[in-house]
Amino acid sequence: MKRGVIRGLWGVYDKSNRITRRRYQMDNDMNKIRGNKFNEPFVVYVFGEENCKHATDNGFDCILIDKEPARFDLVKYQYRHKLELLKYAMEEDGYDEILYMDWDCIPFKRLPSNYWDILGEKESFQACLQMYHRRKAHWRPKELRKVPNGGFVYIRDKSIPQRAIDLWEATGMQDSDEPAWAKMTDQMTGENGWEGMEKFWDLFEIPFCNLHKASPYPKELLATKDVCYIHRQG
Repeated sequence: MKRGVIRGLWGVYDKSNRITRRRYQMDNDMNKIRGNKFNEPFVVYVFGEENCKHATDNGFDCILIDKEPARFDLVKYQYRHKLELLKYAMEEDGYDEILYMDWDCIPFKRLPSNYWDILGEKESFQACLQMYHRRKAHWRPKELRKVPNGGFVYIRDKSIPQRAIDLWEATGMQDSDEPAWAKMTDQMTGENGWEGMEKFWDLFEIPFCNLHKASPYPKELLATKDVCYIHRQG
C-alpha cells in the first residue's frame, strides 16, 4: 500500500487580483514550512517548470505534473488545480492513501506514529468543517454555510478526486473546491444527505488539524482532537 503526505504548488506572480496574489503568500508559507522540525516528510506536486525549480532549489521533493504554471483560469478556477493534483497523485502516481495540506497548514508537533491507522477509523474522505459567511451548499434546505475546508484533506479512495471534479463542475460553485467536497460528503452520509454537525464529526472531521478560525464546533469539542496542525487560512 502506498501512502504519503503531499502539498501542491501552482500559479504565477501576479498582483493584479487578490486570487493570483496568493502565489506570493505561498512562498511566505513555504519558508515557514521549510525549517519546521515537526514536518512529516511530503512530496510537492507542481504546475510550472519555474515553480518546480523554485521549490526544488528550496529543498523540497517535487514532482512536475504540468510544464505550464496553470492549466485553468487562475481567477475563476484557482482551486481546480488542487483537485487535479489530487487526481494525479492517486491515479498516475499510485497512492492508495494521501494526506494533502495547504502551505498554511503549520505543524506544531509530530503526528502520532499510527496516524494512518487512526485516519482509517473514519470515512475515506476527511477534512475540517468550516462555517462561511456566504452560502456554499446551495442544494441543502438548511445549514448552507457549513462545508469541508479543503486545506487539510485525507483520502483513501482513488475514485474520490474524479468524483470531486465531477461535482465541482455540477455544483456551479467553481471558485472553490469546497462545495464539491460538501456535496460529496452529503452523498456519502446517506440517502438523506446532510444530517448535521454531529454526523459530520463522527464520519468526516479529521482528527489531527484544527482551523485557526471559523470552525462551527465548540472549543471544548475541538480540544478533544490530537491536534498537530493549525490551518492558518491565509
